[in-house]
Parts: sequence; C-alpha cells; structure tokens
Amino acid sequence: MRRILLLLGLILSLTIIPSNSPATSAAEPSRPVFAYYYGWWGSQTWYLDKIRDRPLELYESDRDSTMLNQIRQAKNAGIDGFICTWRYTCARLLQLAEQEGNFNIAFSVDPVADGTLGSTQAIVDNMREMADLAKSSAYWHWDGKPVFIFWNDTILPGGRGSLNDWTDLRNRVDPNRNQFWLGGGVNFNLLDVFDALHFFDITWERKQGDAMSSYSRNLRDYNTRRNSNKPFVATVMPGYDDLLYRNGHLRDRENGNYYRAGWDTAMNYQARAVILTSWNEWYEGSQLEPSQSYGNLYLDISREKINAFKNNVPTIPDGFADANFEKTWQRTDKPVQDARSNRSWVWGPAIAKGQYEPYGGSTRLVQYFDKSRMEVNNPNGDRSQPWFVTNGLLVVEMIRGQVQIGDSSFEQRIPADEALGGDPRAINDVAPGYSSLRDVLGAQPDKTGQTIATQLKRDATTSAIDAPSVVTNAKFVSQTSHNIPDVFWNFMNQRGTVYENGRFVEGQVIDWVFAFGYPLSDAYWMRAKLGGSETWMLVQAFERRILTYTPTNSAAFQVEMGNVGQHYRRWRYGN
Repeated sequence: MRRILLLLGLILSLTIIPSNSPATSAAEPSRPVFAYYYGWWGSQTWYLDKIRDRPLELYESDRDSTMLNQIRQAKNAGIDGFICTWRYTCARLLQLAEQEGNFNIAFSVDPVADGTLGSTQAIVDNMREMADLAKSSAYWHWDGKPVFIFWNDTILPGGRGSLNDWTDLRNRVDPNRNQFWLGGGVNFNLLDVFDALHFFDITWERKQGDAMSSYSRNLRDYNTRRNSNKPFVATVMPGYDDLLYRNGHLRDRENGNYYRAGWDTAMNYQARAVILTSWNEWYEGSQLEPSQSYGNLYLDISREKINAFKNNVPTIPDGFADANFEKTWQRTDKPVQDARSNRSWVWGPAIAKGQYEPYGGSTRLVQYFDKSRMEVNNPNGDRSQPWFVTNGLLVVEMIRGQVQIGDSSFEQRIPADEALGGDPRAINDVAPGYSSLRDVLGAQPDKTGQTIATQLKRDATTSAIDAPSVVTNAKFVSQTSHNIPDVFWNFMNQRGTVYENGRFVEGQVIDWVFAFGYPLSDAYWMRAKLGGSETWMLVQAFERRILTYTPTNSAAFQVEMGNVGQHYRRWRYGN
C-alpha cells in the first residue's frame, strides 16, 4: 500500500489561492484518463537515497513553470488531467490548468498525506473548501458532478473505513449527492456510498491482468445484486519499486511491456475511465513523467494507447487473435494441415480476424473458424489450463434463436435455418436446419444397442425409415438423457497424431466434452445435398458442435464436424 508521506512534504504545501473563475461546469472528457499527481518534490527530496530514478531535470513542485510544463507534457500524451493530492500545490495547479485550457484537475482527499486532516470534522471542512474550488471550469466533472477521489478505503482517521464511516462522511459533506465520489480499495460493498471504485495499486497481482479480472468479477456481482450500473474504472501502471523507500516490492517495468499490457487489459474490459498510477510518485517508482532511466518512453506509449482507448480500438493481431488460440488449433489441426494425419478438421481454417463481442457488461475476445468459435472468457485466467480457451455454445444459440451476451443474458433472434450438413442452404433446400431440431430435444431413454432408423425432416417432423446404413447407439449420456451412435462415439474417442510442445506425438485427439459439449438430441437420418446430389446423412446436435456421418464418403471423412462457425457467424452478422 501507499506509504505514509514524509513530513517534509508538508513544507512544500501552498496557501490556498481561491479561483476567480466563474462557476461554470467543466467540459467532461470522453473516456477520461487521469494520472495521480504529487506536489511535494524539491531540493529536500531529490537527493535522498530512497529514490532509484529521477526526472530528466530536477524540479521544485511549487513553481508555476514546473506545473505548466507537467500539464503540457501530460496533455500532449493524451492524459485528460491530474488527480492532485490535497493540499500541496492543488489550488495553484487548478488555476494553471484553467489558464492552459483543455486540461482538468481533480482532488484526492488524503488524510495520510495531509496531517491537517486528522479528524472527520477537519475532512468535512476541507472538502467544503475543495468544493468551492471545484467550481473552476478546469475541474473534472463526471455526469455533471465534481469528482473527488479517495485512494483507499481505510484512510479515514484512525484507519477507519467501514460502510457506516463513509456513509457518515458523505452525508455530512454531500447529503444531496451532488458530487461524484471515486473510492479506492477492494471492498465493493462501499459502492453503496461511492459512485465508483478503483484500485490505487495493481502491482500486487500475481500475473498481468489479475487485478482487472478480480475487479470485473466483483463489480459485475455488485451490479447484479443491486440492479445498478456502476462504471468500470481501470487502473494502469508502468511498474512499481519501493524497495529503497520501505523495502516493499518490485514490479518490473519490462521496458514498457507491463504498461502496454495494462492498457490492453483496460481496453479489453471496455473500461469507462482509466486511472494512471502515477504521473510522478518517485518514491514508489510508478512515475510516467520523463526520467533519467526511461526518457520519454512512457509518454510515447501513453500517446499511442490513449488514442486507441479513446477511439475504442483494441489491438488484435492478424492470424490467430491469441497465442492460446493458435496452440489449441495446432494440437488437432496442424497434423491435418501438414498431411501428418488423414482425418477431417476439428476447427478448420479461420474465417475471420479476432474480434471483441459484448459479454456480461464488458467484452470477450473471440475468433471464428470453419467448424466453431474460440473464445476467452477470462483473459487473466491460467493459460496453462485447457479451458482457458473455450468453445462457444453456438448450436444451443442457433436452435433457440438466442445470442448469449452474458452468463444469463440473451438477445432474441429467429432460430437459424442453416443446413445442418452438406451444401450451403442456398443450394441445399432439403436438409433440416437448426430450427428443425426444436422438437427432438426432449429427454430420451437409454437406447444402447438399438439401430437408428428415424429420419428428421426440414419441417421438424420425424418418421420411421429403413436405415440406409446399420448404425447403432453405443453410449447413453445421463447428463442430457441422449444416446450417441457408435460411429460418432468412436470418432469422439479416437487416438491419432496431435501436435504438442512443438512436436508430433500420438495421443487422444479430442476431449469430447470440451470440443462438443453434451448431446442436445439423439442422432437422426436426414436427406441433404452434397456436391449438388441428394444423399443420406446421419446428424446429431451437441451443445457446441454438429456431427454428421455420410456412409458414401471415404472412410477418413465419413464422420465430420458441421460448419458451425460459418453457420453461426452468418446467422449473427449476415453474409
């Protein structure tokens, strides 16, 4: 956590200079980006041996030239404003921001940094003073309300920070809720009193993205419980190093890559705002401003990433959208691609670049392949686990006519009429579609050993037929009460050549629960056009895939995955 500030910092504090500007509302930045700013630096701090890096030019925080230079540097990098720790240089910084234009200031209420805020009444009195200054046209407003920031939830005098403590303070300072309070910490129940929460420090995370994953989950849970819509405020940091200051911890900057990845995570989660920790916290090694060690590197990265954030342009590479997508695809399909195995595709070729689709109030990365869709529901999960990449429930959605946009949220559509097998629907007018499966989804008894002799027609009716080929049920799946025929069960459990750890080996080709999910129906014969000619096919719907069996195909291609990825993408997005 943030340090207890040196008392010498208070020496640099300025007498409050009231703003003479008219009481007008500040222009609200779109998708705001604000950086924590500290005004206690000077000759008494730069030469302490508790700082590993230093600015390109050592400065005095209380000089107008210093503050104007910092405002201009940050503004040029795309940063909308500073969060100034009260009291220090905040009043003058606000005046200079107003003078400079197109740059905002907000106040961080920090009893840890300001020894004069040692009681609740002192905080109340000072926040009333802050509120008067917040009438400046350069003060940050959110939804028309002046923003006040509290970097942690236990900073009230005596280390207090319960819901009752914060509610009492807000009732005394802002009883009519005319301000926007951005709280800090990990107690999401405090959203009952705060308008939003953020993490001051995310460098405690075990690996990149853990903090935002935790934040997203807790915020989603809170909004669901309260039927509210509190905004997602992401935190991005360049790194952290307070080993010299308090023998704390180190988060390596990775020459800018940790900062870049933080921005990518914030964009992936579609954050409403981003807080940067920090512009100039040199004691904790989280500074972004130009330094002797890094020059302008972090301003250059900020300019690039903030532009993408403002324009809502997450970076997705060509080819595979994620390294784990490529790893998952290569395991089963590289042997097919390289002619090391004579079997049909599991995924097939990619049919689109990766993209972000809305999910659970945020977004998730997906990529469509011929046979299915890969998706990453938790980008901060364990990449070593096979379920880091999941396989969408596309068949379920197309049968029901419901696009899933959250764990329990759906967008209603007309059920898909794409042909379940064979040629595309435009030249395949006989094959049943996904909508044809609607009446065969009910539970079935165990039919192990029985021959399949029922036809599913395009109009969703079924009829008994003389089986065109002898296929018998081999497996009853109790989870959904459906039977799997021998030709599919053998295919689902086949062994063969797979690609693992950079080499071809023999192994189980498919984890069928991962790849297919459970069966949604029993298997049925259907008539379908294949290469323009009508033929018999056996078809079965699973949660994630369609399987077909065509007796007239060569042995290696009698059982194939349906083109579910193609069908779904065409159904959802059109041609």
